[in-house]
This record gives sequence, structure tokens and C-alpha cells, in this order.
Amino acid sequence: MKTNPPKLPRRFFRWFCHPDLRDSIEGDLVELYGERVGEIGKRKADWKFVKDVLLLFRPGIVKKMEGFQPVNKNGMYRNYLKVSFRVFNKERMYSLINVSGLALGFTCCLLIFLFIKDELSYDDFHQDNDQIYRVASAYLRQGKWEPYSSNSWKTAELIKANFGEIEQMVRIRDDKEVVEYGDKKIIESRIAYVEDNFFDVFNFPLIEGSPTEALKGTNKVVISESTATKYFGTEAAMGKVFEVGDGALQVQVSGVMEDMPPNSHFHFDFLISGETQSLVSPPELFTHAGWDSQYVYIKTEPGVDPKTIETRFPGFINDNLGIFNSDNFKLFLQPLTSIHLESNNGLEIEPNGSMKNVYIFSVIAIFILFIACINYMNLTTARSLRRAKEVGMRKVLGAKRSDLINQFLTESGMMTFLALLIAFGISVLVLDKFNQFAGKAISHELLFRPEIILSLLLAFVVIGLLSGSYPSLILSSFKPLNSMKGGSNKGKSGFLFRKGLVIVQFVISIGLIAATVIVFQQWNFLKTKELGINEENVITIPLQTMERSKLDVFKNELFENSSIKQVGTSNMKMPGWISNSTPYLAQDEVVDQEVGKTMKIIRVDMDFLATTEAEIIGGRDFNKDFPADQTSSVVLNESAIVQLEWEEPIGKWIELNGQKYTVIGLVKDFHFESLHREIPPTIFIPSTDWLNFAYIRIGNENMQTSLKHIEKVYSGYVPNRDFSYTFMNEDMEQQYLAEEKFAQIFSIFTVLAIVIACLGTFGLISFAAERKSKEI
Repeated sequence: MKTNPPKLPRRFFRWFCHPDLRDSIEGDLVELYGERVGEIGKRKADWKFVKDVLLLFRPGIVKKMEGFQPVNKNGMYRNYLKVSFRVFNKERMYSLINVSGLALGFTCCLLIFLFIKDELSYDDFHQDNDQIYRVASAYLRQGKWEPYSSNSWKTAELIKANFGEIEQMVRIRDDKEVVEYGDKKIIESRIAYVEDNFFDVFNFPLIEGSPTEALKGTNKVVISESTATKYFGTEAAMGKVFEVGDGALQVQVSGVMEDMPPNSHFHFDFLISGETQSLVSPPELFTHAGWDSQYVYIKTEPGVDPKTIETRFPGFINDNLGIFNSDNFKLFLQPLTSIHLESNNGLEIEPNGSMKNVYIFSVIAIFILFIACINYMNLTTARSLRRAKEVGMRKVLGAKRSDLINQFLTESGMMTFLALLIAFGISVLVLDKFNQFAGKAISHELLFRPEIILSLLLAFVVIGLLSGSYPSLILSSFKPLNSMKGGSNKGKSGFLFRKGLVIVQFVISIGLIAATVIVFQQWNFLKTKELGINEENVITIPLQTMERSKLDVFKNELFENSSIKQVGTSNMKMPGWISNSTPYLAQDEVVDQEVGKTMKIIRVDMDFLATTEAEIIGGRDFNKDFPADQTSSVVLNESAIVQLEWEEPIGKWIELNGQKYTVIGLVKDFHFESLHREIPPTIFIPSTDWLNFAYIRIGNENMQTSLKHIEKVYSGYVPNRDFSYTFMNEDMEQQYLAEEKFAQIFSIFTVLAIVIACLGTFGLISFAAERKSKEI
């Protein structure tokens, strides 16, 4: 059976091959093809035939173009440019609308691109960043895994000893303390205790000092460049001594590093040598596997798959961590460069971003650019009637369709290039405001980097072709006779296409408006949701070095001002993450049912619940008149009762860490943590030793006088610390700054998208009205 070569490549060969050579070469190709079919089969022979045809496409074989005459390309393109300028000048309004729409679209896209590039660049400046991971942990609580970013010193020590794949390990403990030098006494919140190999893992350049020696030994500190300037001005920082924590610790400057870049997921100004921790920390911090005080980072050997380490974690936990087992505790690795966008654990060093926001802003940028391109296509095709005679005349004079396409693409390219230049200029001018608004620190230098310039050039080519392709194809397809008569040749099809594009614009715009409404509703919900307490007119102050035995006297002095209504204390700042939790035993509960179950613990004084005006819905609040309340009584929230499945909770006992407590009250669920988290089962335990924050409810009258009175009393009990306070309602709002910022940025870009769509619609309406001027 005769087998023929594939038709398409054979036709292509006949088309390009010189007639004098065609028959002999084709005969050889067919003969060779037949031999290959018998040897390797038809499928492979077909591919070989295609390859041979393509290889024959070369100057010595390709036929010469008949009737081809050299054309003065330079003169032709000069004519294109000249005509383009004339068209822009003649139709200024439509040209302005086109350029404005494209420029706004490009500006939005460029700013969003810079925002996304900055978000994706976090921690990528570290050498070997693909080998660096954070060891995070998770606890099984109420049937759900609750992840944390921190770990214990002991757990890290055991990991280091049991995993040979780990090349380096660094432990970081953040802190907040008073720092003194000379007459300067400042509360610093960006302090960390780090091990001496910190600079072996993280590449933060040192201006002064040795990266390998600066953190070795005790009482050493490396400070940031801005901190050196703040404390010492133009003086040399090396060798200077700071007093940390009211003189409890003295550290000597052993190095000065460049300020940590904005795109790092943590920022510290004081790096105190890790060995110094033993001077200021209790011994249990280093021996108790349940004391999560450290952020643990590892650098693996090259080529090590982190999954192989994670698969060994359960066995490691069961063999080494006696207080945990792999059923209720787990360890996992987080790649360094993914922490900022993909980690939302408890006790993060700093608030992180969100990959979801990156996706959302990417989609918005595409929509905005798409709307701007639709505007250009619509206005250009709508104005095609005005240029019908021009097209017809050019065709009569010999212009080919390709020439006309090139002309209109040149016009589109000029328009796009002009819009890009304007957008680049606007971006340079508004970048500082954008940084301030978005909470970023994007430098102007980034705009001039080669990758940004190349991206803009690529956008120029793609958008120029995309926005100009349809109009150029439409205009170049006009028939000369109809064009000379003033007809458009397209009838309803072009009109329906433009109508469809306008509908697409408004669908996108309406979608963005709906999304904006939803975003603001969510944000408004976060701001106005009833929390279950009354947070108005309540200030929070840190008790710091105040002797806890003097708290009652401190309260009594505060009450000398009649505007002070209530004062309560707790061990944690509200709002905040309730990090303390514990397993329990409870009356009438089967032990097996309680395996893996825990409850959150908040230590409070007798007046905390009354100060926050939390609602007691059963039993009673703590009372100083009942001595047992201070030692063996607890109040539970509703979620705790639901977990315990008690119908009558008052009077029943619950055992925590070997001690039994009697339930005296039931408080209505309220949000101690942010609304991002469900209200956990919580136990309120009275305490006198672990109280770190005071909450003071003030009357509406004489707020400033009351604050001065509080400051005066406070300074008598904490003479070596500056008085600082925050309003609880403002602290609540601070939790949702990320949502507020997202809503504002989202709404601005949505408004710009709608403005661009309206510009195009205005242009089409104006053109339609102009066409009907004689009718009017």
C-alpha cells in the first residue's frame, strides 16, 4: 500500500522552493520518506519529513519574490508618524481620553506591580535562603491544630542534637525593655537575644565589628545604624555600654549593622548575645520543653528535602519530649521566604502579609488594564467611519492591507508609548504618598531597575498590539469602493462588538463595586461588632516593675479621683493572643473524653470582670469578702461550659495542674482576642503574682485631669519608668489595621477602574452625539 507524505509540509515546500529545483528535491524527499516508513514507521517518518522541509527553507533554495521592488521603509514610517500626529491633533478630545485612560491604567498596574514585587521579595536577600526554615509548632486543642511560631529552648537543643541534616541553628528571643545611655532612657521594643552564629545564617551586613565574633560571649550587643545615631550622634558606637532593664544588665556595643531592610519579616535594633540570656532568665527557660520563648531557625545542608525532616518529627517528639506526644503536639518547617505571605500563626514576631491580597490585587490590575484597552479599541473602531475615505484612497493608490495594519499599529504604539511615559512620571510623583498610604517603603530606585524597565517595554509591545490589533484589522479591511462612498463595510457586526465590549466593562465595574461594598461591610463589621464588654473610656497601663503586693494601695490612691470608676488587672494585655492553656480534669466527666482537650487560662484580680463590664450570666463574680475566691475559685465562659457539657456548672469542681477549683460564676462569651479567632473555652483564675496590666475605667468628665492624676500615682510606684497608656477601644481597632488598609487600597483602585470605564463611555457617547448633530 502506497504511503504519501503529510500534505501540509509538502504544500509548504512547493510554495517556497524555486521552480527549477522543486521536482528533483521533492522526488528525493518522497523516496527517502518511503524508505523511512518501512524502517521506523509512518508516525516517525512524518516528523522526519517535517524536519527535512524546515531545514530546506534557506536562501539557496527559496524562490525569489516576483515583482518585488525595494521600498523606502524610512520614508514610509516617517509618513506613518506624521499622519499619527495629525490625527492626534485633529481629534484632541478622543486622543486625550485614550491617553488618559491608558495612562491611568498603566499607573495603577505599575503601582500594584511594585506592591506585589515588594510583598514577594521578603527575606529573599539572604544567601542560601532556600535552605533556611523556621521550626514552628502546633498544639491540638478542641480537635483543632493551633499553630505557633515559637518553640522552647530545650526543644531546639534536642532537634539540633538529633538531626544531622541541620547545618546551622539560630534561636531568637524578642524582648521589650528600658535602655539607658547617659541621660537617654528609652523603652525599646525591638530587642532580641540571638546566638553567636546569627550572621552565619542571616545576611545583615555589619558596618563595624566582626560577624563571627561580635556576638560571642556575654554582655555583647550589636546595634543598628539608626540606633547608633539616635544614642551617640556622630560619636563612635563601638565599646559604648548600655544599661538594659533599669540597670539589671549592662551590654557593650561589639558591632554596628545596617538597618534591617523593610522586606524582612523581623526587625531588631538591639541584638544581645545569646549567652547573656542566662544572666536575666530563670533556669526553667532552658530546661522546660513547654516554655515557648524562642523563634528557632535552621539552615539545612545543601540538597536536603525538608519533608524528610518533617517525617521524622513525630518519632522525635515521642522519644524526646516527655510532656508531649505526636497525637497532641507537632513540629513543622516554614520556608524563610514564605513566612511573610503564608504564615498566620500565633505569636508571630511581626504582623505578616497575605498571599490572598497578592492574588486579589493582581486580578484588579488585569481588570484595570483590560478596561483601558477596551476604551482604546472602542473609541478607535467607533471613529473608523471618519477614516473610511482615507483607507479607500490609500488602497486605490496601491496600499496593501499589511501597510494599513502597520500604519494603525504605529498609531496605537505611539498612543501606548505616550501613556506609558505619563504613567511612569505619575508613579514617580505619587510613590511616596503610595508608600505612606500602603505602609510600604518602596524606593524610587526600584522604578529604574532593569527588570522594571524591561517589564514596561514588554507591556508597551503587548498592550500596543492588543489594543491596536482589532481596530487596525477592522480599518484595513474596508473595501475601497464602499470606503470612497463613506460606508464602513461592517454594518451591525462592528456596532454589536463595541456594545459587547462596553457591557464587559460595566460587568467588571459592577463586580468591583460589589466587591468593594463587601470589603467595607466586613471591615465595618470588625469595627462595630459587639465584643461582649464595654471598651469605651478604659485605658490600659503596663505595671512593669511595680511591686505586686502594693496593687491594692495603688488602686486606693487612684480612687481618690472621683472620675476613676473601676480598676482591674490581668496577666495579659487585652486585646491579645491568649497563649496560656492547660489540660484539665472536671467533675462528672469521663477521663477518656478529656484527652487532648484544653482550656485557655487568664489570670485576673477580683475586679477585672467588673472593670470590663463583662456580663455574669450565672452564679457571681469574684468577691473579696469570700476568702476562698482568692485561692480556689474560678469563673468560666460560655464556651467552656459547652465543652464541659454541664447543665448546672455552679458549684462543680475543675482540676488544673493538680489543684481543684470550684466554679462560682459563668460569664457571657466576650472577645479577649481579635475577631479573627473563635472565642476559646476560657477559665478566669484569681491571682496576685502574675498581674502585668491594669485596666482603668474613667468617667466621661475631666478625662485629661484624670490622666494626670493616674500618671502622678503611677510615677510614685514606678519611679524609673515613663508613664504610658493606651485606650482599649483604640487597641481593639489596631488589630484590624491590615483590613482597613486593604479596604482603602482596594476602594481606590476600584474607583480608578470605574473612572477609566466612564472615560471610555463618555467618549463613545460624545462621538454618538456628534454623529447625530445634523439630525439634532
